[in-house]
Amino acid sequence: MLETIRDAFRRVFPALGGSGAPLIPVVRLTGTIGKMSRFQSGLTLSSVAPLLKKAFAIKAAPAVALVIDSPGGSAVQSHLIYKRIRALAAEHDKTVLVFVEDVCASGGYMIAC
Repeated sequence: MLETIRDAFRRVFPALGGSGAPLIPVVRLTGTIGKMSRFQSGLTLSSVAPLLKKAFAIKAAPAVALVIDSPGGSAVQSHLIYKRIRALAAEHDKTVLVFVEDVCASGGYMIAC
């Protein structure tokens, strides 16, 4: 199976066969999704949109990697973040790679999809 994964990775990133590895921006989405309290904010569209926009705007990058570690939270914010990621991927014609750390439940799983 390792050989199959390596071959698939090289199909997506043909530059690996050449002189250098591709540049892949990484966006970390960590914490509860939604507004926690007046003084503590979780992951919301307004907090992650600038990071996503910057990552997808890098022209040399063939993909954007998301690292998710979230117990979930607001269904509305999860869906808004998910839709923004899909829209940016389509707009910039980029592959989205998702990596899950310790927890990826509920809304975190929706974003990962």
